[in-house]
Amino acid sequence: DVNNNFYLFFSPFSIAMIGLMVVALIDTVKGKFVIDHEKVYTVSVLGNRQLYFGEIKGYRTNDKYIFIEPKEKVKKKVKISLYLSKTDEISQWLEGRYPELDIMEANQEEHEILSSDELGSTVAEREEKLNRARKTAKILNWAGSIVAAWVLFYPTPYEFALIAAMIIPLSCILAIKLTNGLIKIDEKKNSAYPSVALAILLSIAGLILRVLFDFNILVYDKAWTPSALITVALTFLLVIGDKELKFKDVKSYAFFLIIPFLFAYSYASLIVINCVFDRAIPETYNAKILSKRISSGKTTTYYFELTPWGPQKKVDEVSVSEDLYNKLNKDENVNIYFSKGKLEIPWFMVTE
Repeated sequence: DVNNNFYLFFSPFSIAMIGLMVVALIDTVKGKFVIDHEKVYTVSVLGNRQLYFGEIKGYRTNDKYIFIEPKEKVKKKVKISLYLSKTDEISQWLEGRYPELDIMEANQEEHEILSSDELGSTVAEREEKLNRARKTAKILNWAGSIVAAWVLFYPTPYEFALIAAMIIPLSCILAIKLTNGLIKIDEKKNSAYPSVALAILLSIAGLILRVLFDFNILVYDKAWTPSALITVALTFLLVIGDKELKFKDVKSYAFFLIIPFLFAYSYASLIVINCVFDRAIPETYNAKILSKRISSGKTTTYYFELTPWGPQKKVDEVSVSEDLYNKLNKDENVNIYFSKGKLEIPWFMVTE
């Protein structure tokens, strides 16, 4: 199956996520958190950690963990799963003794914004720019969510839906640069800076899934290099002038997140341009269905195993639509429309 090459390319990300989930599950079952008379500590499958009361800077929370952070960077933070018992009591104990760092940093961020001469000569002018940035980010996030749903569930008119999904990430990058860094690409809890992470992630996810569903690529060789080059260009565009995204800061959540998503966006956009805007008359071939199968998971994919045809010199498995899968049976013939592609990335469609 030609699409398997693409899936295998991204499989390390899936394997890493599964591994993290397994470790987190074991840690939840085996983990223990203790507050004694002078320190806090955890017992975990990954090792034990402790902080004395005087070493604690503050704490953070998300939907899965409480993080107790040290004053000194050389020491490691203590992580507490919210699935442990008595986490409410732990939160109350921390709240009575230490600051919640997300809120404290958000207040500091807002103070920095309203004190920045780069954003205006008066506090009122800076407040106006911050409010405009928040409205812009909100509009983009809503637009990204709507476009993702449009592309995935009802992509009509087809070309406009795909173009919209391609435009949203570029609009977000433009907003980030035009607001002089007020809008961020990453999303920190309680941050004073508005984020367009939702718009970017959803629109790219919708675009890449649509491409995987709709287009069979015969040869990927001419897609990888330009996809990588576009990814590098977009990454540098984001990094330049943005204090939150630095290559030396390898612990940055945004750093790890943006690279695979920008690559997926670059690849999907190339395939859309190559296939949707390919106006050449395709070559027509016939092939016989040797077998059928369905792959189920978060999405359901339908496959035909076909005899060799045209430039495809061996038996191969291709993804097809649900309608086509249900209409045709083993040993029946299909029509294959093959084209060299607008960007010379060979692709084909399977029909009745």
